[in-house]
Amino acid sequence: MVSQRIILLILSASSAMAMPYATAFAATEGSYQGLEFYGSSQMSRPELEKLLGLRNGASYRSIKSAMERLHRELKARRLEGNIQAVTGDGTDIYLSVDVLGGYDDMPSRILKEPHQVAYRSEEPVQILEKLHGRLELLEAQGRPANEEWRAGIKYFSDEPCNQMVNDLMRHCGPMREELLYLIDHDPNAVRRATAVELLSWSGEVPDTAYRLLAAVDDVDVTVRTLVTRYLFKNLSLLPDDFAFQDMVEVYSRDLNRPSHDDRSKALYMLLAIVKRRPELIRQVQALDEKRIKFLQERSLVPSIKLACAQFQKLFVRANVGLTDVKPNLDFLPP
Repeated sequence: MVSQRIILLILSASSAMAMPYATAFAATEGSYQGLEFYGSSQMSRPELEKLLGLRNGASYRSIKSAMERLHRELKARRLEGNIQAVTGDGTDIYLSVDVLGGYDDMPSRILKEPHQVAYRSEEPVQILEKLHGRLELLEAQGRPANEEWRAGIKYFSDEPCNQMVNDLMRHCGPMREELLYLIDHDPNAVRRATAVELLSWSGEVPDTAYRLLAAVDDVDVTVRTLVTRYLFKNLSLLPDDFAFQDMVEVYSRDLNRPSHDDRSKALYMLLAIVKRRPELIRQVQALDEKRIKFLQERSLVPSIKLACAQFQKLFVRANVGLTDVKPNLDFLPP
């Protein structure tokens, strides 16, 4: 069985991605700059602001308390919500709240004949747990290990981590089909998330990427985020005849999901796809122009607004027949 430690590590993965988009706030300082809320049939903005009780300039401690208070209130009302503190410029913090229900509901993929899928061996799961422990220790010591993707394999700037990577490659390559099967069939989201992460050491990137596209519509946000991280890191390895149009459709759906992580990763994936295949800007425009304009007008988070501004420039050029200009992604954080 997967231990409680690795479950907690995997569940926190969506707010600790190495992928460049604004993520849930993980520091212990900063000041509140505003609420990002797009409305809900379940709760009005004045009601939400009253529950949070935050003013601009409020401390991180106050933000944390407000988030906990809102979580309790939603639970008492039997409502679900995505609540994230998001970093902006410097130590600016924005609170992103999506109260789920009604028009916010988004279709998710249905697992194929759902049933518990057993690994051939639990050893790679145990190695992954040790790897997470090592990374956590390095982070606590103030010397975090950077990721280094080489030919579709995830390495680290830490030799003990890479020794574990070698062990994972030995297991995960032969298990690739089993991992993909588990992601499509197992109802346990933690096991699906574990399998997605283990694919980072399985090789066969183009086929793996294509078969992971359906999991971008997974019901679980952690699974969706880990899949996107894999696709983003390996986008340059995909052949010219890859199903990039299908990828645009997948992330156009993701752009409409009610969570900051989904909005962010969808925007940056779509920008990265257009950078790779500029002619696809027309497809993105047809599917997403209204949504991107809405986000640009309503969002407070700088990274969201900058991404939307990039798209608006591309749309203007596409309108006059220019589809050969690639987006500038220099503004993305490292």
